[in-house]
Amino acid sequence: MEGVQPLDENVGNAPGRRFLRNKLLLVASVIQGLGLLLCLTYICLHLYAQVPSQYPPIQSIKVQFTKCENENGFIITPSNNDGTMEVQNNSIIINCDGFYLVSLKGYFSQELSLMLQYRKGRKPLFSLSKVKSVDSVTVAHLAFKDKVFLNVTTHSASCEDIQVNGGELILIHQNPGGFCVY
Repeated sequence: MEGVQPLDENVGNAPGRRFLRNKLLLVASVIQGLGLLLCLTYICLHLYAQVPSQYPPIQSIKVQFTKCENENGFIITPSNNDGTMEVQNNSIIINCDGFYLVSLKGYFSQELSLMLQYRKGRKPLFSLSKVKSVDSVTVAHLAFKDKVFLNVTTHSASCEDIQVNGGELILIHQNPGGFCVY
């Protein structure tokens, strides 16, 4: 009986004990997996609750300019109600800081000089001399309280004698979510 071990040393390797131990390890693993799943669900729900469900509306406007008055320059009027920006005193009011896509188009009956400005005393967004048409697009950084307006200078006739065809100015805010005052 040299190769036979006593019963006390062989108990850990018994088939019944091994099955019970594997079953306990499986149950513990399932419980850990469920706990991890609950933690991930809680984290995801917590992060989702912090994200605003709706972004603010994108600031945009499309205005037309069709006539010119000597004291005011081109009179700008909103072309539709889809825009979220306002026209006050012949200027487009900027409520949000950020980059804006600016498009200026128009055909004129006479040569003129045209400037699209956003602050008095600052370099204009567009400055065109002696033109009969304009079709320009740019991106500009504008800030709260800026006012975009057209400045026109005629060379031979009065401003009221100039006729405009297809004059439009479009501003679209490119990075919503920054500083805004409504």
